[in-house]
Amino acid sequence: MKNVSTRLLMACAALGVAGGMLFTAHAWVGALTVNTIPFLYGLTMGIYFLPGTLAQALFRRPGVGLLTTGLAGLVASPFQLIGFQALLISLAVGVAQELPFVVSGYRYWKRWVFWVAGLAYGLLVTGAAFGILRGGELSALGATLVVISFFISPPIFTAVALWLADALAKAGVARGLRRSEARPLPTDPTETTGK
Repeated sequence: MKNVSTRLLMACAALGVAGGMLFTAHAWVGALTVNTIPFLYGLTMGIYFLPGTLAQALFRRPGVGLLTTGLAGLVASPFQLIGFQALLISLAVGVAQELPFVVSGYRYWKRWVFWVAGLAYGLLVTGAAFGILRGGELSALGATLVVISFFISPPIFTAVALWLADALAKAGVARGLRRSEARPLPTDPTETTGK
């Protein structure tokens, strides 16, 4: 994140603080529902992908997903039952959110990339949750509900993040900070080095 403006950092911090409050609320609700109504917990698990996806869709800049999600985890950590492990989980989520865009060298911010990423996160979260919640010990209906709820949650929150990004962009929040959906590769070698 070279040459990052203070305004961009402050915008990511604001999204991170809001995300941290959501993470905290989710952690406390999750503590009550994870063992009693696991599919309800699964439906809300995608909230951890919301701040980073929102920042990425709004600003279309390298590192904003990791920065925003990391800040959200830092804000939430003191209030979580798992303490600062929440920060580590948030950083892992942020790294995962950056990967689809690293592949293209941060040149493509098309909607389909966000949707493919959301589905991939759904698979990842489902696999982890099935193991953690001992899905094999659940009834067939319980296991099905857990799988479906954890799988659809990240794409649902991806849709929410994309909708919020559009609304915030229309309101002018990203004015001067937002890059285009696709940037061509530079043809002049001096464009990449800045010399």
